[in-house]
Amino acid sequence: MVETIAPVVYGRRRSYYFAVALHAFFATVTAAVLGLVLGTVGAALGAPWDGAGWIVAAAIAAVYTLRELMRLPVPLFDRRRQVPEWWRTFYPRYVAASLYGAGLGIGFLTFLSFGTFVVVIAIALLAGDPLIGMLMVAPFGLARGLSVLVSASTTDEEGPLELVTKLGHPARVRAVKRLNGIACATVAVGAVGQLL
Repeated sequence: MVETIAPVVYGRRRSYYFAVALHAFFATVTAAVLGLVLGTVGAALGAPWDGAGWIVAAAIAAVYTLRELMRLPVPLFDRRRQVPEWWRTFYPRYVAASLYGAGLGIGFLTFLSFGTFVVVIAIALLAGDPLIGMLMVAPFGLARGLSVLVSASTTDEEGPLELVTKLGHPARVRAVKRLNGIACATVAVGAVGQLL
């Protein structure tokens, strides 16, 4: 995505930032809708199930803590693909930026690197409240949508590709995995705290 929504693709800074805004907006909207649907489904299933919901939330968060910190092989349930590349050549640039954002906001339709999103999705469902579900998942979409801003300072076609390589450096990935592991652990502890 960094290579597709980059200043070199859009030419002028205003065009680039407009594409970023569309991308982030649609990522946020689709994430919010996903959270709304999950909260509604949870409510229809009778969530939050008193203490049982907190136990399930703590267990899921603990499993993904182990995934991030101890490399426990736990699935992320993602598609393991990028959004379709042909959108970039078939649709006008702003439409493609919007569609890419919409696909990213749903989360599971593209690559996921960390288990934090699975934990957030579980809580959105377990909350049994559409508004809480929406408020839980929308920030994920916003953050993913705004992530393309890392390419804002690139000035040539090689810049975004070099940036992707730097972002994928093993030391950087390990540090981010640790942060996500700490976030999942915090959720696990918070869920257990609700039981006490």
